Amino acid sequence: MNNYSANNETISLHLMELLRYVNAEKRVYRKNDVITDSGENQSYIGLLSKGLAYLVSINSVGEKNILDYYQSGEVIGSPFFPHKYVNLYYITARTDCNIYICSYQELMNLCKNEPQKYADPINRLILSMIVREQTHTDILSQRTIRNKLLTYFRYIAENNGSTEISLPMTLADVADYISVDRSAMMREIKKMNADNIICSKGQKITLL
Repeated sequence: MNNYSANNETISLHLMELLRYVNAEKRVYRKNDVITDSGENQSYIGLLSKGLAYLVSINSVGEKNILDYYQSGEVIGSPFFPHKYVNLYYITARTDCNIYICSYQELMNLCKNEPQKYADPINRLILSMIVREQTHTDILSQRTIRNKLLTYFRYIAENNGSTEISLPMTLADVADYISVDRSAMMREIKKMNADNIICSKGQKITLL
């Protein structure tokens, strides 16, 4: 297990411990259900114990972008939304999902009342959110489709400790995540295979 995976597992264990103290509710969502959106008055946070979920934005002309994705053992919640709601933001279940969820304010009050006991896991949680944002920003800041793809693939490879990776999303969703035209991305993947940079078969990628 590499450092990223180990840290992510540690964060999950700490959050699960916190959720027990606030009587977190287990919720089950079916594929394509909206888990939470920017129109809700109350802010929620939770631990995804099963499934795959997307943080999505829809702009004024109806274009969709995947801002982040969450897998089993990772933290999700409305605090991940931008503070200024220029677009519509929501978290949707890409597959069937189980989530332990609670009020974000209740979790913060727990830390406030007993800071010595709960400050460390809360700090780890906040740090994990910052790291995720920086990772996606790094990918989007690349100037070519090839570099966007390579940066994304390398992050996954580093996280998994292997140059043989399995993408957590479909290729169509990857295009939305890295904010490029899907057809152009598929052409670039074909070129990368021809140039012996990667060897790909669907969502299976090997970095050469």
